[in-house]
Amino acid sequence: MIVCRNFPPKKINSLYFSLAHKEAVYRKASIFLADINQERAFNEQYKINLLKIRNLILVKFLRDTMVTPHESEHFGFYEENNTSKIISLRESSLYLNDLLGLKTMDEQSRIKFLESDTDHLQFTDQWFIDNIIPYLKD
Repeated sequence: MIVCRNFPPKKINSLYFSLAHKEAVYRKASIFLADINQERAFNEQYKINLLKIRNLILVKFLRDTMVTPHESEHFGFYEENNTSKIISLRESSLYLNDLLGLKTMDEQSRIKFLESDTDHLQFTDQWFIDNIIPYLKD
């Protein structure tokens, strides 16, 4: 979901997926995720752009029936070519090599890891107001 400060809050799905058990196929065929996650070639501008935001708010939906594994909603994912082990964001090469600036943002307390005890994007307006809006204020 993407929330833009100058526009009314809207739920916008990111529309992507990864093939954890076929990393090479995924990297070759992916039209969005492999590129934006710096898994093909490093693009400094992606990191520069992400570092411009004040807070990155990540919500893990604890009863999600759409996203697998749930940890990917916090940038965690399966270990490469191993769907039996999940690694956290802080264990990932994306983080350790700071390819997107996530490590920098985390060290500056600019990543907010939230959880919602709901299915995918099924939070209430009140939950959004109570949990997301405070991070969007100046």
